[in-house]
Amino acid sequence: MKVKNIIVLQDKRVRDWRIFCAVLVFIILVQQYSSTQTVDDITVHIPPNLARGATQQGGEVPAPNIYTFTYYVFQKINTWEKDGAKEGLGNLDNYRCYLTDDFAADLRNMHSSRTAKGETRNRKRSVRESDQKGFDPSKVYNVTENKWVVKLDLLVRESIEQTEIKNVHVRYPLLVVKDDTDPSCNLWGIKLAGYNSTPKRILSVSYTHLTLPTNREV
Repeated sequence: MKVKNIIVLQDKRVRDWRIFCAVLVFIILVQQYSSTQTVDDITVHIPPNLARGATQQGGEVPAPNIYTFTYYVFQKINTWEKDGAKEGLGNLDNYRCYLTDDFAADLRNMHSSRTAKGETRNRKRSVRESDQKGFDPSKVYNVTENKWVVKLDLLVRESIEQTEIKNVHVRYPLLVVKDDTDPSCNLWGIKLAGYNSTPKRILSVSYTHLTLPTNREV
C-alpha cells in the first residue's frame, strides 16, 4: 500500500512539473512575440525653446518644429541659383523624401508647364520670410492629430541675368502630414502634402518684367 502511495505521489509531481513547464514555455513565447512588436526607435521632437521646460510624447511634433521644417524644405525646393529650368526638377529629386508622392507630382507638372512657357530658363530665384521673424503660433494650426496647415509669408524674387523680374510677397498655406514610413530617408516623420488653398499675394513691392506674368506665377 505504501509503495502504491509513493507511485501516485510521484505521478502527481511529474504531472505538476509538466504543467509548470507548459506554462513557462507559454510565457516565453508570449514575451518573444511581444518583443517583435516593440518599436526599436522612438523619435522625440525637442521644441526650440526649453526655458519653461517641455513634456513631449514619442512622435509628437511641436508647432515650432513643424514651421521650421516646412519653411526649410519649401525654401530649398524653390531656390534657383543659376537656371530654374535645370535646377527646379533637381531640387524636387533632392527633397523627394520630404514630399508626399502626390504633391511631388503636382510640383513637377507645374514646373514643366512653366518651363514649356519659357518661365524658368536662365532664371534665378530666391525665397525668404517676409518679416524674417520666424515661428509664430498663428502660423501653424491643426487640421487633425496628424495634419497641420502652415502659413508661410514669403518674399519671392526672380531675375534673369541682372534684371529683376519679380519681387512679390506671397502667402503659401501648406498642408503638412505625419508620415514616418521611411525614417531612413526622412527622420522628421512629416511631409509637405500640398496647398490648403491657393497661394495669394499679400503685398506687391515692385514688379518689373521682361515678359508679362500670369496669375499662376506666385
